[in-house]
Amino acid sequence: MGFQFSYVCDLLQRLEDAQRAAVRSTSTTTTPRTNNANGIISEWFRGHQTQLARDGQVDTAALLSTLLPEKRTDRVYLIREKKLQTIIGRGLFLGRSRILELERWTVAGSGVDLADCVSDILTQTPSPPSCENVTVEEIDDLLHSIAAGCRFSSPAVRSSAPSERRLTDNELALGDLYRRLTARDAKWLTRLILKNFEPVVLDPQTVYRSCHPLLPAILQVQDDFTVVGATLARQRHERTVTGRANLADYLKPALGVKVGRQPWIKGRSIKHCLDMSLGRMSCEEKVDGEYCQIHIDLSKDRDCIQIFSKSGKDSTNDRMSLHDSIRQSLQLGQTSCPLKKGCILEGELVVYSDKDTKILDFHKIRKHVSRSGTFIRTDQDSQRHSWEHLMIVYYDLLMVDDESLLAVRQSERFQRLKDLVTIVPGRSVLVKREIIDCTKRSAASDLRRAFARCITSHGEGLVLKQDDPYFNFDTSRKPYSCCAIKLKKDYIGHFGDIGDFAVVGARYDATKAKTYGIPNLKWTHFYVGCLENKDEVERFHKPPKFVVTNVVELNVTQLKMFVTFVNPQSVAPEENKATYFRVEMGVDNGKRPSAVFPVPPVFDLRCFSFDMVGNTGFCSPRFPMVNKIHCDRTYRDALSFAELQEMAIRERELPPPEDSQELLGWIAALEAADPKGTVSVDESSQSTVATLRRCETPLTQSSQTGLPTSPPRLGIPVTGNGPPTLPKSSAVEALVQTPLNGAASSLRGPQGQKRPHESTVPSTTNRRKARKSDNDYSTTSAIVSQKESRNAASLSNDREPLTDIRVNSSRRNNVPRTANPSLGIAQSMYQLSSEDNPRLSAPERAQTSIISASMSFQGVFAAPQASSDLAGNVAAVIRKARSQSEGNSRERRIDYTSAEAGGAAAAAGKCRYLPTSCTLAPLLFLLSPCIADFPWVTEDLLRCHGIVDFARDPKTWPVPKRLNSRAIRSTTDPSASSRKGKNTPWGRKKRAVLVDARRKEATEAFLKCIVDAQLKGRDGKKEYVDVYDWRVLEALKREEEQVSRNGERPDASLSSSMAQGIWRKFWVGLA
Repeated sequence: MGFQFSYVCDLLQRLEDAQRAAVRSTSTTTTPRTNNANGIISEWFRGHQTQLARDGQVDTAALLSTLLPEKRTDRVYLIREKKLQTIIGRGLFLGRSRILELERWTVAGSGVDLADCVSDILTQTPSPPSCENVTVEEIDDLLHSIAAGCRFSSPAVRSSAPSERRLTDNELALGDLYRRLTARDAKWLTRLILKNFEPVVLDPQTVYRSCHPLLPAILQVQDDFTVVGATLARQRHERTVTGRANLADYLKPALGVKVGRQPWIKGRSIKHCLDMSLGRMSCEEKVDGEYCQIHIDLSKDRDCIQIFSKSGKDSTNDRMSLHDSIRQSLQLGQTSCPLKKGCILEGELVVYSDKDTKILDFHKIRKHVSRSGTFIRTDQDSQRHSWEHLMIVYYDLLMVDDESLLAVRQSERFQRLKDLVTIVPGRSVLVKREIIDCTKRSAASDLRRAFARCITSHGEGLVLKQDDPYFNFDTSRKPYSCCAIKLKKDYIGHFGDIGDFAVVGARYDATKAKTYGIPNLKWTHFYVGCLENKDEVERFHKPPKFVVTNVVELNVTQLKMFVTFVNPQSVAPEENKATYFRVEMGVDNGKRPSAVFPVPPVFDLRCFSFDMVGNTGFCSPRFPMVNKIHCDRTYRDALSFAELQEMAIRERELPPPEDSQELLGWIAALEAADPKGTVSVDESSQSTVATLRRCETPLTQSSQTGLPTSPPRLGIPVTGNGPPTLPKSSAVEALVQTPLNGAASSLRGPQGQKRPHESTVPSTTNRRKARKSDNDYSTTSAIVSQKESRNAASLSNDREPLTDIRVNSSRRNNVPRTANPSLGIAQSMYQLSSEDNPRLSAPERAQTSIISASMSFQGVFAAPQASSDLAGNVAAVIRKARSQSEGNSRERRIDYTSAEAGGAAAAAGKCRYLPTSCTLAPLLFLLSPCIADFPWVTEDLLRCHGIVDFARDPKTWPVPKRLNSRAIRSTTDPSASSRKGKNTPWGRKKRAVLVDARRKEATEAFLKCIVDAQLKGRDGKKEYVDVYDWRVLEALKREEEQVSRNGERPDASLSSSMAQGIWRKFWVGLA
């Protein structure tokens, strides 16, 4: 009987109506819209459950192919909008005027696609009603027949083509089908043929679960709709599996049927990766090649090799050049072959050069791998050389001799893989990997160094795998289990930034335009390029000539901003006289812009790496994304074509040695990119002092300059190793701005370049020597005497200043370091972030300045800039940083203590963890306004230590009184030991300030108030107080709670070294 296609159209139309309603509703967010769509899908399946459950009533494979047409990668129709429009016009017998109406989807800004045009025509003049309903099975058979006639379809689909049916017969049958459909159903059939239901998007997992509870698990093991349909029918009949728990025993991979790929997650930082990992983790090098799932069936003799690509298509014949490497690695056809029946392996296909003894770039693959027998986009490539051949890099084993390894841990699978595969140099290898134990304190630094090594060697990235099974069918699985973590450079911060590109033109795509929901939208794809004659434009004002390198898309927010605030003038390509540009055939599959911008806007792009796209002949950004849309820059500020090619060439240069400055710089940059949250996998990696110390001497454990016994004193000059001396002047004395010298300035890229590529970082001398020199990239903002200010200024007369200090900006300014090398740690503590400096690469930014919790408060400690634009930019970025900090605080996971326990401790005036030796007992706190009203700080953190009184105003802050008890001496302030017996006797309480160091503007103003209050001690002399970030309370609470939980003696206290380390970590400065 079949399943009526109109039922499927009911679902799709409901989803489209719900999506339109959600767009019109301003209060609806993305998540509710997604949940609503999933609910509609589940409800629709429940309504048709009776019919779907009957054996032989509905073809499950045909239904899934209709609902998720993009999953049928084995079917290629070679029918796009233009050709389908012709087929529909002939099938509906449309005249000239109605053909023009059918072409409305080509008009930019019309807001309709071809499917809408077909629906409008059939609404105006509907076809005669058909006595026979159109079924899903009928449509699926017709589409399968069309795909069988296309040589780009999979071999299995092509082999099922009926010999007597011609292509014209399929097109006539398709036109006849349109005449039997209503206007609504014809609209969805059009989108089905084009394999795109947008703006409607069906979640595959929701469709699978709603269709059958076991379907998601079955598709993981056998990723083929046709096979799955037969498996479900057999399961309904035999009832052998009652749930997911025993599915692993029943279901196993089958040779010749692709196994689904393991899910993966993007790693956004080193800390993020470790937060998702438990126990031992395999850190594998991500090979830049093409995915291969290799099936070996020894029962087929010479044809025993079958290869599936990433999309699931059978590419055995296209990758015929790889077969010999596979045979050698598995010893196929030899008596020593370790296989008895067959196996399923996963690997990466690459091109290896015997001449250069290395793996070649990704774009070399297209010369060796055909696409359905045709070599595509190779017109401008060099010929294949005799020393180049395909190589396989194995990294997993899924089945061997009918034994499924999907439920086996990764470590055991890899060991079985090592035992199975024979390494053949230049032909087959195992993926490079190392094991990282996430339970060790060194896990973060180990992973950071491995990733930095990958970046400097120009690798694609890392793949992190926990020691879990490939798939887990248990319903009580742990979060992130059985998931691979991909860690790439462009996933973290702004490490993938390239520079500014000119937007020379755009084109309109009707289907894409519907997904944005922006009225009268005229552009959806933007052609970006570089100036080919930049010198002529700047010197002689010649007309600009551009080379289009890529086509990029914007997200909804970016596109709305572009249309609203930029909205450049556009002309037709034939009317353009202002600019010249060339678009190679390989760019955007040969499509040309429909509109040209006489005054090109500027986009800031980021990318993964560089690639030489086929039929272009030059290197271009690979997978580019738009970072920013610049309204204040012109195409003259964009990269030139020569600069872009130079960046790409340096990308492919030989990697530096293990101990190079670039490697050490990347380690520091990765450490700085980690979020500074309160829950840390590696606390030392999140420590401000540790971070900045490693930036000075990354991973040099033998460094002679260690952490001081007390935190560095802001504004206290140090001579040798002696005690600090207070500055003579009581006023806050700001340093003169000391820009980078010529050596550092030479790191700048060409004019208009956002930053040079990472590989352009020059190799420098030993860091210990560099730290003592005036050429050191590290800068500081500190209170020093007038004498030292003059000395610092005298050292930098020939330096050029960097401007615009902010957390995320395109320009920076640097405040000078003092001449005294003993202030190395203090200087590092107060470095300013250069994270987005357009002239510096990521390692250079890390060497120049690391953003830390103890940010330099420019308004208090440094001379203000004269530029009002700079002040506005700084204020804007500070507000952005503040909002991000507040968002991070809301997301932070905190183990809140009960209000009752905190209240009981406060009532007794004692710490609930260490009543007789609390670390905070001898302190009188002054809280900044931004945390004084934060209940977590006042009602929980302080109260659980028995502290209920604190000051809010520095002018009313009481002078500390003497203590009657002798406790609390060893674990208070790490700096106490250095001042012991001077102005902080052990028998007297001392004052400390708590601030939110992430809120620069608020902290800056509060410290100014402390300076104005002119604090004095009991002897009437000026008193300097230590300033800490409030998160020190959380760290102390955790440690004291741990000591208390260990059940040690009643008078136990926090160790002095532990306490000093915590205080030093969150130390901000002196006021």
